[in-house]
Amino acid sequence: MNFIRTILSPIIGIFVLAFIVLSCNFEPNPSSEYVKEVNDWHQKRINNLKGPEDWLKLAGLFEIHEGTHTFGSDSTNDIIFPSKAAPEIGTITKNDTIVTVEINDDVTVTQQQDTVTKITMTPGNARSGTVLAHQSFRWYLLDRRGMHYIRLVDEKHPNIRNFDGIERFPIKPTWKIKAQFNAFDEPRSIIVPDVLNEGMPDTLYGMLEFTIDGKEYSLAPLNHPEKDDKFFIIYGDKTNGETTYGGGKYIYIPTPNEDGITYLDFNKSYNPPCVFTEFATCPLPPAQNRLPIAIPAGEKMFENAQSY
Repeated sequence: MNFIRTILSPIIGIFVLAFIVLSCNFEPNPSSEYVKEVNDWHQKRINNLKGPEDWLKLAGLFEIHEGTHTFGSDSTNDIIFPSKAAPEIGTITKNDTIVTVEINDDVTVTQQQDTVTKITMTPGNARSGTVLAHQSFRWYLLDRRGMHYIRLVDEKHPNIRNFDGIERFPIKPTWKIKAQFNAFDEPRSIIVPDVLNEGMPDTLYGMLEFTIDGKEYSLAPLNHPEKDDKFFIIYGDKTNGETTYGGGKYIYIPTPNEDGITYLDFNKSYNPPCVFTEFATCPLPPAQNRLPIAIPAGEKMFENAQSY
């Protein structure tokens, strides 16, 4: 027996040492429930991109100035639609804050299936305001701080035909991080930068404080901590311009509980609309939301945007 113990002891020691080393480097797989939750969230996002959301379908963004402007696919128009639209659809007239569309007699344009000859457009988006349709195109009026734009959507955009999803980082539960919301004594004004270099005024009610690998970080969330059920966060990190979009990432998280606690689930970070189209005007991370570390979580850069 002593002989057997002498032979086995080194072998057992090697197995024990190997087990300890492997245990130190082993990162447990996320629970099936958590994986399902994140995957369900992402599938809903994909379904929205292919369905009610317009980002994959944008075909144009046209600023409307004072006066009357012709529009259609012919190059002689003031506003030029893609080539498959009718050559001369009609005119768009802006008179102060009133935008009116008149349609040529030989062209069919509808609004909620009713044929339109002349209509005053109410600003909104694809699910509110006045939405006009011609062939596979839809367009609606945007009002941005008193400036008016026509946003054009093509329901048969090449992006829809070629879209096969968005690559993501592996789901890791370590990227769901507890955060403490510390409210300011008084709300503070903030200018959120955007791709047009105009900036959008907003209000900050406090900061989120959290820890990654023993180091403390903070993010400035948008929306009201009590009146809204979700914070919206625009943040940048060291993956931007490498594996993720150079203009940062977006994330929604629950507003804090009565103790000021919420969770940053970076696995649900997603791309701004500007990765899909040149016709989006995306907000960018404010200075206080540019993290000095990499957050390899959520969606990676989308590389396959199509154009006409």
